[in-house]
Amino acid sequence: MLRSLISSVRPRHLAVTAAIYLPLAALMFGSWPASLMAVSRACAGLPPFDVRAWWTMQDARTMLTACGPAGRIAYIHQQLLDLAYPAALAALLLVATALLVRRYGDRWWPFLLPTVAMTVLDYVENIGVWTLLLDWPDTHPAIITVAGTATAVKRVLGFIAFTTPLLLAPLVLASAIYERRGRPAAVAPATDTDTSEPPPPAPAAS
Repeated sequence: MLRSLISSVRPRHLAVTAAIYLPLAALMFGSWPASLMAVSRACAGLPPFDVRAWWTMQDARTMLTACGPAGRIAYIHQQLLDLAYPAALAALLLVATALLVRRYGDRWWPFLLPTVAMTVLDYVENIGVWTLLLDWPDTHPAIITVAGTATAVKRVLGFIAFTTPLLLAPLVLASAIYERRGRPAAVAPATDTDTSEPPPPAPAAS
């Protein structure tokens, strides 16, 4: 699947994925009711689990207690948005990376793996958050432990997934410029053809 993505991706796909992702990012990171900022405001200023490097069962209890009923409702609204956001982000990163490696062939498909793994872990994290929100005050230590670990690994893979196209872009550009300069210049055909007759020979001296 990743190999076929590299061979079939086109620049127009980047425009489509960006058009889907950017509005969702504005909602997620802005000050809208379903944003991460709105959750933090409703939960005594504590950061949502999505933006933490790691969280434990104790962190979860502290967060949900600070949120109260209103804060937990705000968090549910944010989680509804987060059903679509990871997929939209993954599509954008996959298309951008695939476009950059396409010139080298589909054998570069492993460069897409960090984005795929990051997205899977993002949804694992979301399962843990949904479990907390819907079952509170009951908690499930095993699920929360898995979700907290998923958050930590997701952060590392997310850094790799974002950094990969940023590093590839200048390398691909430099490679294209080098190849362009390395091509021999084509010899232009002659445009001015001399059709005049040669001058007559000079008379012999007597």
